[in-house]
Amino acid sequence: MLQDYRVARPYSYLQASDKDLYTAKWGNKIQLLDLNDDSLPAFDTLQFGLIGFKSDKGVYINNGRPGAVEGPREIRHQLAKMPWHLGRDIEVYDVGDIDGPNRTMEQLQESLSYAIERMLQLNLFPIVIGGGHETAFGHYVGLKHGTRKDVSRLGVVNFDVHFDLRPYYKSGPNSGTGFRQMHDLNHDRGEYFKYLVLGIQEHSNNLNLFDFVAKTDNIDFLTSQEMYKMPYDKIREMVDEFTADMEKIYLTIDMDSFNSAFAPGVSAIQSLGNSPQLTLALLEHLAASGKLLGFDVVETSPSHDIDHHTANLAATFIFYLTRIIANTNVD
Repeated sequence: MLQDYRVARPYSYLQASDKDLYTAKWGNKIQLLDLNDDSLPAFDTLQFGLIGFKSDKGVYINNGRPGAVEGPREIRHQLAKMPWHLGRDIEVYDVGDIDGPNRTMEQLQESLSYAIERMLQLNLFPIVIGGGHETAFGHYVGLKHGTRKDVSRLGVVNFDVHFDLRPYYKSGPNSGTGFRQMHDLNHDRGEYFKYLVLGIQEHSNNLNLFDFVAKTDNIDFLTSQEMYKMPYDKIREMVDEFTADMEKIYLTIDMDSFNSAFAPGVSAIQSLGNSPQLTLALLEHLAASGKLLGFDVVETSPSHDIDHHTANLAATFIFYLTRIIANTNVD
């Protein structure tokens, strides 16, 4: 059960009568699914589940630009216009939004974790669209609790300009504390935690965060400048070495990791940032590893976007990732 809440009705897809896969779009193919239906059987093969985290309370607490609460709606709108390249055997189910303006951020994260667990039970690959980056902690906990018992090494790869490793003991959690919470959760249990951040900006992180990373095992990063200067093969080699002992990977993409020319509609705007093309190449490489257990795309803020650039880029990442994951998981 998903506790005592109901998942909000998602985006209204315009179902077309055209079933020709050569002309179909995502909006013609996505189906709605109610996770609260206890009678649902698990799918025989891996399918995709799309869920929105309709909150940016963590961004507001962290003094960022509010607006990501509407990210799920706009990303769905852009995704619905994408051509369908997933064939006849793959389905995408939209299970709605984690929503609740009168609920705390922690309550929303808990609801998301339960929903992710339920999706894994049904053999749905979770795709979470945010929402602020507080999405990450709820998504991670759901993956960790819903993962099969024989998967003991769940690592994290984050495309972000921020570490999001801020201490939260006095001020409480927010959108910048999620990965510190993951670290502490595993540390307290004596369990595996490995974390890689790609795209760090030195001018966007305080020195105490670099100090924490330097003193903590199994956390590493590349700055955006390093990624700009390094050959792609060297970056890929570094990623492969770091993720080699990860049995499964939780992948998270913060849209503020890109230059504002590509992603102006984000919670924390960036004058410098990763190249979308380089990021896509790395995302495709990670997806082809067969290790991805779930991914999310967060911090899209439509009220600050220009001509839907950011939402379209987020939808584009979903388009390519699902295609490779589908091909990789063919039995």
